[in-house]
Amino acid sequence: MPAVSIQRAQQLFDLCNSRLCCPASCPAPCIPFLYPNNGCWARAHEMCRLMIADGAQPNKVWIDGNLNVPSHNKAPSTYPTGCVVGWSWHVAPTLQVNTPNGVQTWVVDPSLFPEAVPQTTWAGSQGDPNAVLTPTSADVYYRPNTPDPTYAQTNADLTFYRNVLKLQSASSEGPPPYLTCMVKDPGVQWLGSLAPHQTMTWFTWGWGAHWHVFWTIMPLTMCPGGPQLTWKVNVERANVNQCTYWIAVTNLTGDPVNFEGRYNVLSW
Repeated sequence: MPAVSIQRAQQLFDLCNSRLCCPASCPAPCIPFLYPNNGCWARAHEMCRLMIADGAQPNKVWIDGNLNVPSHNKAPSTYPTGCVVGWSWHVAPTLQVNTPNGVQTWVVDPSLFPEAVPQTTWAGSQGDPNAVLTPTSADVYYRPNTPDPTYAQTNADLTFYRNVLKLQSASSEGPPPYLTCMVKDPGVQWLGSLAPHQTMTWFTWGWGAHWHVFWTIMPLTMCPGGPQLTWKVNVERANVNQCTYWIAVTNLTGDPVNFEGRYNVLSW
């Protein structure tokens, strides 16, 4: 298999990741990367199809072991452990990539990473140092040697897991990512959720009246195709030294959206 550049590997990753499912609606032919619990073989086969159609020559790598991966997309209530995906095996497409250290095997797996990564990084993230890696050609759909040349079974399996993700997103826990699985990063004031087309207002107090504070609302629920949120910031001068910000956030979509309320103090 000819090696590609790091830039080309990322282009192919972006090609696959652009098919990510909006979790609450899951329109075909999207790929349910946000349901990591199961269905990796179908995701991998569809990603290989996309890359082959784009002129690439991917393979696959299968990993077997006691695999445990923390994930914001694993529903907290799901068996056996919320916020951690447990697998006995997993599979994803691979590419041969020209790097400054020579040709390396890299993995394309949007269910785990936001970019193409070296195979060693991919395997090391799954929690079992004794896991066994098995490379195969791209045409192996399911081991040991089940093919799916027409992608009929791929499409059937993806339809099933799209529906699972859609049903899970309609539950009381809502769509991924799950806020109880997350830790606020520096510069995040709060984590919020909005129902379809809902507007809610949050307030945050005790800010220095002489500070210049910039507020940004960032969707956490991934749903490519259009804007999801808008917001309006109002301010109350609470006393001589302090102010309160009132931030109204509106969901522009027909899907529920989780988000971060971010701030940046530009000057003190």
